[in-house]
Amino acid sequence: MWFDAFRGFVLGAIQGLTEFFPVSSSGHLILVPILFGWPDQGLAFDTVMHLGTLAALLWFFRQELWSLAIRVFTSDANGARARVFVAKLVAATVPAVIVALLLKDLIESTFRSGTLVAFNLALWGLVLLWADRHSETSTSASKIDELESVSWKQALVVGCAQPLALIPGTSRSGITITAGLFSGLSRAAAARFSFFLSIPVTAGAGLSGLSDVMKQGWASDGILILVVGFASATLWGLFAIRFLLSYVAKRRYDLFVAYRLALALIVLVLV
Repeated sequence: MWFDAFRGFVLGAIQGLTEFFPVSSSGHLILVPILFGWPDQGLAFDTVMHLGTLAALLWFFRQELWSLAIRVFTSDANGARARVFVAKLVAATVPAVIVALLLKDLIESTFRSGTLVAFNLALWGLVLLWADRHSETSTSASKIDELESVSWKQALVVGCAQPLALIPGTSRSGITITAGLFSGLSRAAAARFSFFLSIPVTAGAGLSGLSDVMKQGWASDGILILVVGFASATLWGLFAIRFLLSYVAKRRYDLFVAYRLALALIVLVLV
């Protein structure tokens, strides 16, 4: 029982932190059981982890989401702006949904090797470094800081990059932040847009997994590890969102790039 609680806490913490830090949550959840010799946590646990990080997102951005929801139904200029922003989020979500539906089975069965995770950790870490430097050298007047000023082109660039995160080791937040930086968003705006874009994606992943779990049943997964994992993912997710937004407001993404490169090397040596 206590082992299940400990495993749930550790895996939940990893999910909560790595879902929002640009370091790949799926890659970590694949690697940790391999490195520690733990059994695969199963579909039910992965589903609950998604619901935990969704809870963190909804709680952290609750005031902005509530304001956005109210303005959507107003008839003034603010309402029109809110509706356009929601439309951009929906459009940016579509590419990931299409690719996930078409390639879900292939991704789950083929793209889960430690070597591939290491390769993607290093490759997309270096691309993030490039995007961060590109953001610094681009014309500052072109950088977008306010989310609702994100253009259709920028939203679609980020949205079209998001399906790459389906390959473990890439990182959903990492690839969307990278695309946002290349498209002219500031560091903080790229992170915030990535978080807002993750709400429908995370909700979809959680509901899809929940549907599959309901068909299979919950009996084999153990309630304790699910409860502890959900709480851990939610609490650590809240910390990760707050930390990243505060961190990138003043600093480069170098810390996360260095972590990705170091982890890639460790994976190649140990796995």
